[in-house]
This record gives sequence, structure tokens and C-alpha cells, in this order.
Amino acid sequence: LKKEIQQALNLYKSQKFSEAELISKKLVEVHPKVPFLYNLLGLILCGQGKNDEAIKYYEKGISIKSDYAMIYNNLGTLYKSQEKLDKAETYYKKSIELDSNIPEPQNNLGTLYVLLNNYEAAIKCYKKAIKINSKFIPAYYNLGTGYKAMGEFEEAKKYLNKLLNLNPFFFT
Repeated sequence: LKKEIQQALNLYKSQKFSEAELISKKLVEVHPKVPFLYNLLGLILCGQGKNDEAIKYYEKGISIKSDYAMIYNNLGTLYKSQEKLDKAETYYKKSIELDSNIPEPQNNLGTLYVLLNNYEAAIKCYKKAIKINSKFIPAYYNLGTGYKAMGEFEEAKKYLNKLLNLNPFFFT
């Protein structure tokens, strides 16, 4: 199972979504009680713009393991992409409530707050993400751009420099 999951992940990361989808759907058939597979399949389907199908797989994963935080995070991201911001916020907060030790939902909630022009709340989220994982590069970038948007250029420079210290080859 581990080898097959890795194969599907590698295809997903290489943006070979159709192949990854086929493998993942076969895995779900053989291992229907593994929530990670539903999360992975949801990500793969989102990568292809098959959002309605992705939602069904995410929800199936939640029905198997209702406290699987990353599925809620990924649902939040899907809803944010559909501009259903209230729903996205609810799912990000649920993810954080279930597991406060993963940086992604904090960071994603921050990006949602930026869309709502709530930079102060966004900054708090990004800082929480960094507190969880001091090497979480997206949060440094988002802090830098958030402070820049607020006109706080010294703070922006501080966080962007920290980002470059972590990854000198970073670019957007």
C-alpha cells in the first residue's frame, strides 16, 4: 500500500493527475477504510478542476475519520477557490481546532483574511504557522507581503530576509 500511495503522490506532484486519479481510485476500492486515500484523491481531483467530485471524496474521508484535520484544510482551500469564503473559513477553523500543530490551515486562513482585507488577522495566522513550524516558508513569504501591503516595510523586509535565509532560491 505504501509503495502504491507513493506512486500516486509522485504522479500528483508531477501534475500527472489522470494517472494519479486512476491509481488512487483503485486504491480506494481495495482499501475503502483509509481516509488518507480520500484526501489524496480529493487533491488530485481539485488539480483537474473536478471540484464537485473532490468534495464527495473529502466528505467520504471525513465520514471514515471525522477528526482528520488536513481534509478540512483542503476543503477550505477548495471553497476559497470557489470564492465561498465563509465556508472556507469554517473549514480552516475546524482543521485548526482538530490539530493545532499543522501550519497549513493557519497559513491558509491568513490568505483568506487577506482576501477580506483583514491584514491584522492574517499576520496573526502567519505568525502562528511559523510558531508551529519555524521553517514553513509560505508563511514567511505571506508575512512579508502582508506587512508590505500594510506599508510596514521594515517588518516586510525582516520576514522576506528570513525567507531567503531558509531558501536562497525562493521565487514566486
